[in-house]
Amino acid sequence: MASYYGTGAGNLMPDRALSGITQSHGGGEAFNFNSGNKAGGGFGSMLGPALGLASAGIGLISGIGQQRTAASIAQAQLAAQNAAFLEGRERDKGALAGSLFNQIFGTGTGADLSFNREKAAKQFEVGPYAERLMGLGSEASKRERMAAISPESKERAQFENRLAIQRSLAEKRAQTDAMFGPISSSYRA
Repeated sequence: MASYYGTGAGNLMPDRALSGITQSHGGGEAFNFNSGNKAGGGFGSMLGPALGLASAGIGLISGIGQQRTAASIAQAQLAAQNAAFLEGRERDKGALAGSLFNQIFGTGTGADLSFNREKAAKQFEVGPYAERLMGLGSEASKRERMAAISPESKERAQFENRLAIQRSLAEKRAQTDAMFGPISSSYRA
């Protein structure tokens, strides 16, 4: 492996040919690959450029991946915008078609259907509905006549007549009492 010599007591003395291995005060080796080892050959001289190249390769791959991700996100956003635009266009077409249908239907077939419905409603009002209303009116009139000639209504009318007579007599008596004073009479109502 590395060429060094030591006393075995923890102090290593570096070989002048190996400048990448530095002196350790704890009894081991300390590798310093950035120490400017210009002697060439060996693991230390190859590791720096290899790590740099590997790091650049990883960065390149990572950058390509990020670019692909960004591109796919942009494509997805464009596709979503396009879909929303197409959906809006279809919705507008549907609204326009509905409006045109309503205009055409309202002046053509719809007007004919409306006229026929109104005509049927008027015929029903004049025909069976009118007969029903007439029957209900006749029935109500009959009930009123029957109520007017019932014994209860006759008694009520007599009672109201008696009250009206008593009121009239009380008014006339109040007038005579005001002129001449109270007069006792043998008539009692």
